[in-house]
Amino acid sequence: MSEISATHLVPPRAIVERTARTRLAYLDGWRGMSIALVLIGHFFPVPGINLGVLGVEFFFVLSGRLMAEILFIERYPLKKFFKRRFSRIYPALLVFVVVAMIALSGTFIAFKWKAALTALTFTYNYAGILLNRAGALDHIWSLCIEEHAYIILAAISAVVASRSRVIPLLLVLALLAMVNGAVSYWVLHMDYETTYWRTDVHIASILLSAAICLLKADGKLPTLLKGPYVAVAAAVGAVCLFMDSVPTPIHYLLAVPLLAIAVNALDFSTRFLSGWLSSLPMTTLGLWSYSLYLWQQPFYKFVDEQGSNPWPMLAGVFACALCSYYLIERPAREWLNRNW
Repeated sequence: MSEISATHLVPPRAIVERTARTRLAYLDGWRGMSIALVLIGHFFPVPGINLGVLGVEFFFVLSGRLMAEILFIERYPLKKFFKRRFSRIYPALLVFVVVAMIALSGTFIAFKWKAALTALTFTYNYAGILLNRAGALDHIWSLCIEEHAYIILAAISAVVASRSRVIPLLLVLALLAMVNGAVSYWVLHMDYETTYWRTDVHIASILLSAAICLLKADGKLPTLLKGPYVAVAAAVGAVCLFMDSVPTPIHYLLAVPLLAIAVNALDFSTRFLSGWLSSLPMTTLGLWSYSLYLWQQPFYKFVDEQGSNPWPMLAGVFACALCSYYLIERPAREWLNRNW
């Protein structure tokens, strides 16, 4: 994934398949927009909408698209796939958890080794519901869902060979997960975390985007969804449906499908949108997004629960994240990918 391509200028399946390993700058920009939403939502909240939660959904639908391309279109070798996922995620996560556990000792968000272990084993999303939560690690729930999705999608790619069978399977699993969430929240009266921190509910965001990506790759995406303004319209619709006044399950029954359409319709979008997402500020934010996401949580807790000034806290986020990216995340990934 080393070059930038304007896939939105070329036709369907053959081009998509041939350029699958091409790095698309506007997808990096989408990632940058995702982390920007998280940071704004946490440090400068906008009344009436939780931009932090919305930003996570932007991440999830992008992940679904990328995993579909890697596992089902490119048929990437699973051994190499998991090695690269590990090198991408784990070194920075390990350093964050260990440093945070030491640095936050004695503060109101201190956590001990048991909580750290659930984060490092990607079980925090269920442990946080069933056992105890650690505020500085609350954001790890989304990483857990991503990792679980990697395993599930990899297993499906290994077992189901035909894409014509994969797509309906992904759609059915996504629908079941969405219904599971609605029943848990509306019928069983579970709270937000108990419902939407669970992989068996929230994986719908990833699976749905993956299915739409495969429909696009097979040339089966409805023409209506290939218009130049579909991505913008779908994203704006999703943002409106994520307003606090809209019942929470509607966020995941209607808004998330719109986001899944939006991220996949970027290939057909206007030059203005793809150009904005491909701009240096957005792609740079996308480059730093994982480290920023890891390190923003403890600083956010000081703002949210202690009333700390958000500006120095945000500066602290960027300082820690850039150190993490340039000293840990990127060097570790490059070394592991080269030597492992």
